[in-house]
Amino acid sequence: MRTGTFVSDPTVTSVSLDSVPATVEIQDCLDTTGYRLVDAKTKRVVPGSGGGRHLATATATRYHGRWLINYGAGHEDQPC
Repeated sequence: MRTGTFVSDPTVTSVSLDSVPATVEIQDCLDTTGYRLVDAKTKRVVPGSGGGRHLATATATRYHGRWLINYGAGHEDQPC
């Protein structure tokens, strides 16, 4: 199971409201330094499950009056 805090503070990096459908690009620095995978029975941290900080990007598109994430990627090779 996971314990701790997963920190996310997304920012809209571009907006295209004139496109059909309208889209926005989102960028985030995901911080999982305080988020750990632990054994549910023993509550011990699973070795190698340490967190870090890395870039994440997403695209949201407006369909039928609702914003939906239609693409998302974590870039663990790009720290932030």
